[in-house]
Amino acid sequence: MGKPTTIRIPEDLLNEIDRFVQESKLDRSAYLREVLRKGFSLDKQDRLLLKYVRKELSQMEVCKELKWDTWEFLTQLKARNLYLNVELEDWLDAAELPS
Repeated sequence: MGKPTTIRIPEDLLNEIDRFVQESKLDRSAYLREVLRKGFSLDKQDRLLLKYVRKELSQMEVCKELKWDTWEFLTQLKARNLYLNVELEDWLDAAELPS
């Protein structure tokens, strides 16, 4: 069971939400919980990818936290027009590794 909380929503937004949930025959509380969950998930992705871009987290750390595989990580970077944190030195170091 969830824990109750209170937030203030601008009246115009609440009216729009109410119209939508009535037309869709949805429960307002359930709808708001789902929207909050989706919004939080997207915000979390953005925050973690920003930390990756700032070199505060590695690709592996981001993937672990978001439960993404490497391909999902690369797809999300591309979708947000972000780049891999790989510099020329990284490529040169990798080229020197024994095969």
